[in-house]
Amino acid sequence: MAHLSPRPAPELTEISPQGSLAGRTFALLLIGSALAIVVASWDTLWQRCGAIEGRCVERTAGAGLLVILAVLGFVAGIAIWRRVRQRPLDPDGSSRCVWALGVVFAIGLGLVAARIPAFTCARGRFDDPLRLCMHPPTTSGPASWLLLKQAIVVGGLIGGIVIAVTPRLVRIWVPITIAAWLAGVGWVILDVLVRPSG
Repeated sequence: MAHLSPRPAPELTEISPQGSLAGRTFALLLIGSALAIVVASWDTLWQRCGAIEGRCVERTAGAGLLVILAVLGFVAGIAIWRRVRQRPLDPDGSSRCVWALGVVFAIGLGLVAARIPAFTCARGRFDDPLRLCMHPPTTSGPASWLLLKQAIVVGGLIGGIVIAVTPRLVRIWVPITIAAWLAGVGWVILDVLVRPSG
């Protein structure tokens, strides 16, 4: 029987200081977001529903799915943090983790745009099929936020690309990316989990 020698551990490639900062930031955002989602979902997750279907059951099931995704995000964040810490620093090393910051920035602003209503009413209730503000006995036209929503999405995409291709400016991009992510994810957590409508 042949003697099996242990396989050597794979060599870790060098990472630039900019890539290391971006990777650690990305990992912390995953970990922090996961913890915030679990905390915000906790009451809804364990809520007792008096029926086998309806809004309560949908919210509880949605909270369960979010918690599962949050746990996966938490595990991924820990793994990324450990992997980045283990890689040797080299000024000429990889800066690919900066791309993750660009993606996070774009997603954060995309979430902000998604939370802004397309139409608002100065008074009354917006009727989606009629695209009118209903305030009996009359109606009025709504104010449109579509242009702002589109501008935020485009700004997020352009900003994400700029962040990804300029790793030397990562110290500037880190706080900007954190702000965009917290605005988007925070707004979603507030609207969907903390103070859901209906």
